[in-house]
Amino acid sequence: MQELLDGGLVAERRGRVTGRSGRPLARLDPVTERFAAVSLCVESRDLCASLVDLAGRVLASDARTLAAGADNRAIEQALESLIGGLAGRAPAASRVVGAGLSLVGTVDPSGLTWVNAARWPHLRSLALGPLGDRLGLPVRASRSLDTALALLLESDATAADRTVVLLHWGFGIGAAVAHRGTLLGSSLGRFGEIGHLPTPGGAGRRCACGARGCLETEAALWALAPRLSRRLGCLPDSEQELSAALAAPGVADLPEVRAAVRAVQHGLVTIHRLFYPDEVLLAGPLAENPAVFRLLAEDFASGLPEYAVGKTSLTTLPGGLSACRTRSAGPLLRDALRAGLRRTT
Repeated sequence: MQELLDGGLVAERRGRVTGRSGRPLARLDPVTERFAAVSLCVESRDLCASLVDLAGRVLASDARTLAAGADNRAIEQALESLIGGLAGRAPAASRVVGAGLSLVGTVDPSGLTWVNAARWPHLRSLALGPLGDRLGLPVRASRSLDTALALLLESDATAADRTVVLLHWGFGIGAAVAHRGTLLGSSLGRFGEIGHLPTPGGAGRRCACGARGCLETEAALWALAPRLSRRLGCLPDSEQELSAALAAPGVADLPEVRAAVRAVQHGLVTIHRLFYPDEVLLAGPLAENPAVFRLLAEDFASGLPEYAVGKTSLTTLPGGLSACRTRSAGPLLRDALRAGLRRTT
């Protein structure tokens, strides 16, 4: 306990003197703000960041909005301003141990590179290592989907026995996959990109990736929202706000939504045939509409081979990818705590 006290991980609170002999009564409390880290994620075209401590408490938060035309320089400046600004707001007793970034699009975690993102077409292979060097902080990056699935695995002890797929049906469409507790991935930084599979009904539309007839051209919100706006009026760009707008009665009956459901169902069946998961979780504004989810679940079941029917659960992920905002820095905080708990000689 003295080592924990000396390291600032625990604080001793003296109680009142009882008049008895021996060591006075004291209470030992963890000092959760001893280590802090910046947790950053992408929401719509906003970079949202929080400075969090060991207990997940938000000590400070900030955000930057990036225009669709933002290039590497503008994005890098926004990241540096956000992370550096929050690190500078840490309590005097805290040590900031790094920044965890949950990003959209293609991310190469080992090469620490943000390769591209549909929301910012001018983003091209942004190296994040120099950013960390200038800030004097370790930086880690991953796809938001991978972060969200990793957080789910941490909280579910049974996940180690199953294959789990997390499908995000939002501005873009992609998937993360975990087999027996291990996240699957690629050294190229792109994995589970079912949004760029050719799909029946794609009608040869040009995709953001440059190809034609991709699933995203039929069902991703970047393609679908302008069509829905003609029926529902102006729709917000933020996925969080879209969830409320697309919860309106009758949305599931719109022909554009029906076509999108068929396209996503095609992608789900493809994912199923590749990985045969025990569980599929859906995140995204349309998936949160009960009537839309019901349609998708019925179509998904009808597309499975007979021997697989009833053996894969399909549910929505409560809160979607929102946990990434405050929990992306978890691995950095755990590493710092682990190092702080080691006996020094």
